[in-house]
Amino acid sequence: MMSSFDDLPDLTLLEIFSYLSCADALWSFSNLNSRLTTLLKERGFYHHLNLSSTRRKQFETILSILQLNEIESLVIDRYASPLQLRRWPYLPNLTTLRLQGVRNFRDVFKFARKHANILSHLTVQSSGYFRTVSTVRSYFSHNEENKQNSK
Repeated sequence: MMSSFDDLPDLTLLEIFSYLSCADALWSFSNLNSRLTTLLKERGFYHHLNLSSTRRKQFETILSILQLNEIESLVIDRYASPLQLRRWPYLPNLTTLRLQGVRNFRDVFKFARKHANILSHLTVQSSGYFRTVSTVRSYFSHNEENKQNSK
């Protein structure tokens, strides 16, 4: 008797998924068939994305298959793909954003400002770049001046 991958029970497939990163599971199994896509959705792979290990081509492919209105949390590593943050459009249900390896805070502030009304958790892990403090200070002092001028 011969078995195929499609004959595996859901629990076995879920066990396989548990050994994969979010990016690897989406990269490998998205859009192969409706059963696998449903299992990935049920396990939260489309809602809670950790794309910290993706490279540019993999990131572009995954971005094209996602339903952006379903994304609730997102983890991005700027070392792996520095352009990732710029590529994301508005994500209407994003509540948690975690950025690792940040070197340039301008993109972070633009993205955070775009999502300020819906983000409840924002974590930014700096790369230790020395200009971080001055960039943050100048950003906030500039915003404070704008608030004072608008009153």
